[in-house]
Amino acid sequence: MKKEVSTSPMPKPTTEKHTSTFDFLSAIEQLLIGQKVHKLDWEDKGYYGILHSGILHLHKPDGKLYPWLISEGDLVGKDYIII
Repeated sequence: MKKEVSTSPMPKPTTEKHTSTFDFLSAIEQLLIGQKVHKLDWEDKGYYGILHSGILHLHKPDGKLYPWLISEGDLVGKDYIII
């Protein structure tokens, strides 16, 4: 009798460099140490948060920095990554 071995499906390879996401508080902690953070809900990777001169800014695809007006969605979001 042939013994069958079950196998689990392998995860699909990904080209994304992030492996996990984090919440807004963790995003702020990352900004404080000089990281740039992106929210996966923001479709364009040209959008990211940065701390510049002690003020939270949002970098937009036009290359300019704008004051980050934090929304409720930003506060409760759990889909931030470091870029």
